Amino acid sequence: MAEPKYQRLTRLRARSQFAVIYQSRSGLWLGDDHLLLVEASGYTENYKRFYFRDIQAITVQATERGRVWNIILGGVLLVTVLALIFTIPKTAPANWTGNQMAGEIALGFLAAIFAVSFLLSFLAGPTCKTYLRTAVQTEELPSLSRVRQTGNVIRKIRPLIVAAQGELSGEEVVARLQETIRAPAPAATSRPNPPDEAPPVIN
Repeated sequence: MAEPKYQRLTRLRARSQFAVIYQSRSGLWLGDDHLLLVEASGYTENYKRFYFRDIQAITVQATERGRVWNIILGGVLLVTVLALIFTIPKTAPANWTGNQMAGEIALGFLAAIFAVSFLLSFLAGPTCKTYLRTAVQTEELPSLSRVRQTGNVIRKIRPLIVAAQGELSGEEVVARLQETIRAPAPAATSRPNPPDEAPPVIN
């Protein structure tokens, strides 16, 4: 039996932007008939498959995390640049002492790091939380945390979901929504892999 081929949709990324030392990471891959959620923690990896025929909805919720992160980075960058400006010795660089030179280099290096971080965060656009819902669970997809990136992924997988389930009419969409509202919320449990399925091989 041939191994399924996967296409990477998102890179493995930490669940939290504010992680400092250790943090589990999550990534999303596209298979022939399903999405594969990969969660890496230390030396272990967990896999969750979401088959296109079972996906009921993908919900995107805008968050303020990106704006807060930009404010923090921008504030630290401003403080670093001001410190760099006000600590520049009045003498020519050739007359700076070793400590003065080292201090200016260190501040310049920090300012460059924060400037690049701020620029990358700003260009990535607004942040969001993305949830995938099936009949048995609702799962957060942590690697889909930017609105622009999430939109690109949804546009890519929507035709595959439609092909697996068929296009719904307006009446069918309303009926399914009413059934979802009336039905009790299922417990968020992971769907176990069928017995004959081995862990995926990702190249």
